[in-house]
Amino acid sequence: MPKKSSCEIKTRTIHQPQKNGDIYVIERQTRYDPAKKYNVVISSRIIGKIPKGQETMVATRPKRRSREKVTNPAVSPYAVAASRKKVGMMDIIDHIGKISGIDEAVYGNTDPGTARKILSLARYLLATNGQTLPGITAWQYMHPLPYEDGISEDTYHELFGQVGRDETLMQNFFASRLKDLGDRALLAYDSTTISTCSSQIPEARYGFNKAHDGRETVKLLALYSVGTRQPVAFTKQPGNQPDVITVENALKQLSAIGIDKAEIITDNGYYSEKNLAELLHAHFGFITLIKTSIKWVRKELDAHLDDFRSTSSACPFDTDTHCVTIMRMQEFSRPRRYASQKKGLQPGDEDRFSRRVYLHLYFNPMRRVEQDSLFDKDLFELKNLIETGSTEEELSESAIEKVHRYLLVRHHGQRCTVAFNERAIAAKKKYHGYFALVSNCEKDAPECLRKYRARETIEFFFESGKQRADGSRTRVWSSESLMGRMFVQFVALCYYEYLSEQIRQLKLSLGRENGDPAHDNKDTLDREDRLKSWLKNTPIYLVLQWFDAVEEVKVSTKLLSKRWTTEITGRDQLFLDKLGVPAF
Repeated sequence: MPKKSSCEIKTRTIHQPQKNGDIYVIERQTRYDPAKKYNVVISSRIIGKIPKGQETMVATRPKRRSREKVTNPAVSPYAVAASRKKVGMMDIIDHIGKISGIDEAVYGNTDPGTARKILSLARYLLATNGQTLPGITAWQYMHPLPYEDGISEDTYHELFGQVGRDETLMQNFFASRLKDLGDRALLAYDSTTISTCSSQIPEARYGFNKAHDGRETVKLLALYSVGTRQPVAFTKQPGNQPDVITVENALKQLSAIGIDKAEIITDNGYYSEKNLAELLHAHFGFITLIKTSIKWVRKELDAHLDDFRSTSSACPFDTDTHCVTIMRMQEFSRPRRYASQKKGLQPGDEDRFSRRVYLHLYFNPMRRVEQDSLFDKDLFELKNLIETGSTEEELSESAIEKVHRYLLVRHHGQRCTVAFNERAIAAKKKYHGYFALVSNCEKDAPECLRKYRARETIEFFFESGKQRADGSRTRVWSSESLMGRMFVQFVALCYYEYLSEQIRQLKLSLGRENGDPAHDNKDTLDREDRLKSWLKNTPIYLVLQWFDAVEEVKVSTKLLSKRWTTEITGRDQLFLDKLGVPAF
């Protein structure tokens, strides 16, 4: 019969090796639990560590007791406890998070602790103009953040992995960004590349690198609301995937989160008849840039070259650009996913159908001059390279194609002469200055051009991501952590874009009469003009940094407590009032 346990508390010393080679010495107290039939840990504390390569233990310093636990009857009731925090910039960011719905969307889709960590990191990226995350360990001491327990490198690395695996959180956040866009959201769709040195990320591959730094890349694809100037969703792809194959997944994502009537704008990197067929089948509107070299587009362009000379073809808001619209029934095809008894088709068969599309052709003489000049410059550079002895092996594929098509190269022994193929060059220059858009919903060429030009806002969004959210490098070692990091950066950019739009709208209203006698006086209008001038000449980051000088000091004793903040100027107060930020 086994001996009966005494259930006494036993103390043991344990050596626990760490990844860096140190060994933690831990004192652990355990007691046998008869019900559970195993030893239960009562307490565990680190009493020291043995540094790597040494044998002697270094004792840990005693844990500092908090002020609340320190009781000394000899202390005077007038003893002062004080703190100081930089609150000006953080109050503005906190206000933006609340009125934009960003904070609510994050809190509503994950637990409070995770939400506070996400928002704290996003606010740090916005407030510091994209400084690297290790800087938050010291920065957070002077700046109040939603997560008050303190964020370390281990904290945010663990957070990235957790968030990267939580697809529900991300998709619900995207849905919340899309729900207020209305029945006909105008969405720009585009991609950018993020360079990486990591060999651990499976999506990191060699492909077209927009930074031209020769590194492997991960592709970031985003949907951006042109009307509200807000990012609404993103995803990532391997860096070698061409843009043209990504549209179908974007449509599935939009449908899954409840968007089925959006109008999507893309550049010519996404044009293919397959993509147009998918957009038409999903009943989405689209505007896409299409190459004029495509056979059916070139045919229409040749038939309407003379129409661009008329004054009535000039675009009302850009008279340098002339436009022509052709409505045509275009045939498309897509592979069927399910059988159709009516059409006699099986899964995988090509389902052919015709739809009405609007081809908008444009001509800009200034664009022609620029393209002619760049083309001539390229040809002269190639001519010089060939004449000085460069071989085809030293040239890129596109350069070799230009040499064969537009240059006449003759060899006379060791001497080489190069002439221009003027007939081929003239045929190429004939279509300089022309470009084309195709749409299934925009009948008016000027309006279609206006919407397409508004697509450029997504380019500014990608630039902001790299410059203001530390998005030019991956800086993580796993696919899940990369997705989590991208999500935190995306939240930071939502903050930035919303604040930018608020300031943009504010600048349009400042210094203008609105019919209110209390407002329409010289004094008020002059103050608004001074604020408008400051905002026009100050980037968003420096606007925030300006208010980072506002500090809050709290002083308290057992008898009383006081709180005060740094004074601000009248112009600064006017800015806060216009944004709706509560008084400091």
